[in-house]
This record gives sequence, C-alpha cells and structure tokens, in this order.
Amino acid sequence: MDFFAAQDHARRTTRLLVGWFAAAVVAIVLVVYVALALVLGLGGGDAPGAPPPSLWQPDLLLATAVVVGGFILLGSLYKIVALAGGGGAAVAEALGGRLVPRDSRDPLERRLINVVDEMAIAAGLPAPPVYILDAEQGINAFAAGARTTEGVVAVTRGTLERLSRDELQGVIAHEFSHVLNGDMRLNLRLMGVLHGILLLTLIGRILLRGARGSDKNAAPVLLMGLVLVVVGYIGVLFGKIIKAAVSRQREFLADAAAVQFTRNPVGLAGALKRIAGYGSELGHPRAEEASHMFFGSGLALSRVFATHPPIEERIRRIDPSFRPDEARAMPPPPAPEEEAADALGGLGDELSVGLAGRVALDPNELAAAVGTVRPEHVDYAQHLLATLPPGLHDAAHRPGGAQAVAFALLLSPDGETADRQLDTVRAAHGDAIATQAAELRGTVRTAGRALRLPLLDLALPALRELSDEARQAVLATVDALVRADGRVSLFEYAVQRLLQRALQPRPRLSAVLLTPHRLRQDCGLLFSMLARAGHVLETEVEAAFTHAGRFAPLDGPYPLLDRAAIRPESIDAALDRLAASTPPFRRRLVEACAAAVIWDGRVTPAEFELLRTVGEALDCPLPPLPPAAVAGPL
Repeated sequence: MDFFAAQDHARRTTRLLVGWFAAAVVAIVLVVYVALALVLGLGGGDAPGAPPPSLWQPDLLLATAVVVGGFILLGSLYKIVALAGGGGAAVAEALGGRLVPRDSRDPLERRLINVVDEMAIAAGLPAPPVYILDAEQGINAFAAGARTTEGVVAVTRGTLERLSRDELQGVIAHEFSHVLNGDMRLNLRLMGVLHGILLLTLIGRILLRGARGSDKNAAPVLLMGLVLVVVGYIGVLFGKIIKAAVSRQREFLADAAAVQFTRNPVGLAGALKRIAGYGSELGHPRAEEASHMFFGSGLALSRVFATHPPIEERIRRIDPSFRPDEARAMPPPPAPEEEAADALGGLGDELSVGLAGRVALDPNELAAAVGTVRPEHVDYAQHLLATLPPGLHDAAHRPGGAQAVAFALLLSPDGETADRQLDTVRAAHGDAIATQAAELRGTVRTAGRALRLPLLDLALPALRELSDEARQAVLATVDALVRADGRVSLFEYAVQRLLQRALQPRPRLSAVLLTPHRLRQDCGLLFSMLARAGHVLETEVEAAFTHAGRFAPLDGPYPLLDRAAIRPESIDAALDRLAASTPPFRRRLVEACAAAVIWDGRVTPAEFELLRTVGEALDCPLPPLPPAAVAGPL
C-alpha cells in the first residue's frame, strides 16, 4: 500500500464529496424554490383579478438559496466541527460504545487490547483507545478519527465473542488499513456533509405537526412541510448512493491490505465467513449514519445502496475456493485461554527485541515504508509485547502506572538530578506515583532504547483516560522534568511532543496559510535539527544537511542553523505548519529528513527515534526498523 498515494486519493475524494454536496444543495434549493412559488401562488389565488402564479421570482430564489442553502451548510459545518472535536470517541459513544479500560481483566477484552496494541506498534502508531458495542451481537467493527494518531477502534460484542484470535487480528488489521490510508477523516466528513441535508427532514416534520390545526392557512404549511420531508429523504437517498460509491472499493483495498499486513489470509477470510453465517447488522438507531465506516455492512440494504461489496465476493477474493455452505459449518472459536499458548506462533530467538545496532537504509525506501505494515513488523510487535517486563506492561495499562512510566522515561541518569525530578513528581502527583516512577527507572533503562517509544505509545491510551485537569498536570510535570537539568535533549523533546499531541491536541492548520517562503524556512529548521542530531563534527553536519537538500520538496537555498537557533517551540510551530502540506510534499519531506540522518547510508536507533517523532508529527507514521536488518552493535 502506498501511504502517500492513498492519502492523496482521500484528499481528491474529499474534493469530489464537496462537489457532490454542492450539486445536492443546488438541487434541493431549486425544488424548495419551486414548491414555495407554487405555495405562495396557491395562497394568493383567492384575490379577485390576481395574476396567475409565476415560477420565475428572482427575489424568492435568492431568499430560498440563502435560507435553505445556508441552513444546510451551517448544519453540515456544525456536524463536521463537532466530529472533529470529539473525534472517533464521539462516534463510538454515539453508537452505544463503552471504553474498554486498559487494565481490564476480562479475557476477551484483554485479547482485543493485545491485538490492537501489536498492530499499533507494527504500524508505528500510538495505541488507540478501544470501544466495545455491548448491545450488538452482529460481527462488526470500525475505526474513526480525524488523524492517524487520534483514531479509536470499536468492535461489537459479537466480534469479541464469535471470532478466534487470528480472525480478530484480520479484522483489526483491516481497520488499521483504514486508519493509515486516510479513510477515517473522509468518513467523518461524509457524516457531517449528510447531516445538513438530513436536517431538512426534521424541519419538515415540525411543520407537519404544526399544521394539524384547523386554521385556513394550514394547507400551505402542510404542503411546505411535506415538501421538506420529501426533499430531505431525497437528499438522504442520494447520500446513500454517495456513501456506497465512496466506500465499496475501499473495502476491497482494506481487505487486501489486512492480508498483506498479517500474511494470514485464513484469519480475515474466517472473519468474513462468520459474518456470512452470523450476520453483521447493528440494531442501534444511529447505525445508518455510520454505515460506511463498518467492517461489514451494518444494515440490510439493497445492492444499490449497500456501502459494502457482497460478503461472498469479498471472501472469494481472499479464498477463491469458498463455498457458501462453509459459513454455516464453521466450528465455534476457541476460548482465549486455549489460544494463549499459540499467541506467538512462528516466532523464535532470531527476533531481537533491541534495535541496538546500525541499520542500512535509503531515503526513498524509508519514505516508501511510511504507513505500511509488513508481517515482520507484526511479528516484531508480538515478540516485543511478549518479552516486555511484566511490571512495565502492567503499569502502562493503568492511568496511575502510565503516568509513572512517562515520568520514568524522563528521569536523568544523574542521581542528583533524578532526585530533584522525583521531588517534582511527588509534589504534583503524590508519593505513590513518584515511588513507582523511581522503581521503573532501572527497568526502563535496562529494557533498552528500542522499547522507549513503543512503551510510551502503550501508555498513551491509559493517560487519555485521565480528566482534563489531570492531563494538564501531567504535561506540566513533564515540562518540569525536561527542564530540570537546564537543557532539552532530543529524546526529551520527542517524549514531550508526543505527550502534548496525545493529551492536548491542537487544531490542524489550513494549507491556505502556507507559503513557499514559510515552508522553506520550516524545512531548513527541520533539516538543521536532524543533521545535528547524530553528528558532532561540523563537516559531517554540513554534509548531512546538504544531502537532505538534494531530496527537499522545494528548491533551496536552505540556511543551516546553529544549535542555539533550534528551539523546541520553533520546531513545534514548524511541524504544525508542515503537517498541513499536501501528501506529495510530505513524501519528499520525509525522504529529505531521512537523508539528513543517513547521509552515510546508515541510521542508528537513536536517530530513528527522532525520525519517528517527526513522522508522527507530520501524520506520516513510520513502522519499527526490521529486526532482521540489524547489522551489529554500536
């Protein structure tokens, strides 16, 4: 899967969606205008000598366009803003979803969290919050969110209870494909666009209820209400067609990507076969709004309006020998306890948890790896989770422990500085969290650098369970820990940036505000930071910086900045602006960033750590380095 091509396709589809929406609004305005002209003519027909009603009334057309078009537009914008603010969590909760606690002891919920965690690590993403739709027995799932790093994954109770681990992994891999290829944001916008049209039906119903009296003017009001209801339903009808057109092909692509991710077509095919046997329908009254998001069709619709291809066709693309009677004859899945022994099937000692080596890479290869998941990444994630020290694993899945993990990552190797940092933690969060952070400090250091960012990614969902006030306290403490020794290391900056992005997300800047001059300055700042990150000699820094310029998305010249000019707040602002650029621009930017650290053809784990942070800030997630590529010790 080409991440940047998929993202660009999603942007083009969004523009098409705007065009379809505009065409629908124009059609609705014209229908309402004609109805109003007729109603007003009907109301004035009693006056003797009155002229016959005319369908051409420019003032009425303008007023209708302003009122009806403005109403639809405001309704859609309100919904889009609300969904962007609430994110995927708002969608999951609107459909009856329940947030699964990260420290859940339920075996089925634990298995689900583990599968989501391993797929997130394999994709180079923070582990997303997980929701369960407890009232739904059909087999279904969806991913929702405005950005790749801010999505949630939700599954139905039927998915949890009726699928094996391999089948569940296939479903989650399918949903992560939607996360990576830009479908989530498109789906939220589609929900918002259709909401404005749906409001006309609600107004029509209000008018119909108000016209039930015996007043002589009830007939025009009744007719107008009926027109709005009909127009609203016509809009919904076209909305279903639009959803079907947008979603169907993307489901085939997500199925193919899931098989590619897991190298296990049997898992995904098994999940689809169980849907063929059990069904995937949802009973929630708002399921229709989000039908285009689901793994399987959430509603029983005709093929014209179906948002998903026929289930048999999806199965046959994975398993050409499929016969319909197989779905009815599938045995029940094994219990989670029975699968535990096989959870690491196929893994051996050849996988190294640490990436303490030098890995040969190419800037083009690294950019091509963005947003992709290969089977070796999934194997690595499974192995990493299985070998993670139990104390770290358990702590990262509890809100209090997750705070201790984040603080432990930032404790200085210098004992005196670490003591001051722990005093800061104790004053803000209490003795228990400070003590746990001190206990985890040694474990974190022993586990190695390769575990640092994955460990933080695992802790982020538990940190998101904190109240807004507690989140702000965590960020304030992190800032104090980072500045405790009077300097900010690149790793400290990375941790602080990732935590701020997760716990205090900022609205995305508009690409309209970007100018070539501003982008060139931001790129120069980024190249300077990366060139200086892994090189000490000025000649090496200059060579790395020059190498980055050869891959840059804009022609130079780029100024090489001194270390004193590379400040955290400047980097934050630059990354926010660069994240609003187009996918083709960001592809070239990722190549240039990679070139800055691997100008000699190699990248160390520490440099990759920084690259991964930059990639995440640009909404370009980088998977972990392939363990098989480790060439030797530093």
